Parts: sequence; C-alpha cells; structure tokens
Amino acid sequence: MNIEFEYRYRDYGNFKNYNSVVFGNKNNLASKEIDRIISEVLGSDQFFEASRLGVPEMFFKQFPYDPELDWPMHEYCGVSETASPINDAQSRDISDLLSRME
Repeated sequence: MNIEFEYRYRDYGNFKNYNSVVFGNKNNLASKEIDRIISEVLGSDQFFEASRLGVPEMFFKQFPYDPELDWPMHEYCGVSETASPINDAQSRDISDLLSRME
C-alpha cells in the first residue's frame, strides 16, 4: 500500500488550506511507525516548511501576503495507508520523505 501524507497551512487568523501527497512504500512501513517517526522528528508543534520537504505549499494565493497573518510553516496532520496512486511530483517513496525530514 502507498502512504498518504496529510498536512495543512494555517495562518495566524486560523484560516486553513489542506492537502495530501501520496508516496510509495517499497519497504512496507506501517503507517503507525511512519507517524511515530514524523512526530518524533517534528516535535510537539508538528510544523515544517513544505518547500524544504518538496511538497506543495498551501499558502492562500487569492490574498496578498500579510506579515501579521502569514508565516512559512505548514502543520503535519497524519499519514494513512491508501490504494491511491503515487501523486508526489518527484514519484518518491515515503522513506525519501523521512530522510529529508531528519
């Protein structure tokens, strides 16, 4: 099964944009193990820079940048097993994403 990585962008006004990316899972890692690794790496706040991980940024494009509301971080929501095809722009495996997080 492939792995769906779910995340969101939340600005300081608490407006949210959600997204998910499907990665391969050639090592058949369990979603609970992947979640544990990601949570351990990201820490209690669960924030990351989407551009650093190579996943699409979910900023609000219909509104101009506002430094009082906008910031560069995205929030990890979870992972799950899926039969959906890989849709990562780089066709990566979940192990590639985990390596990039470390």
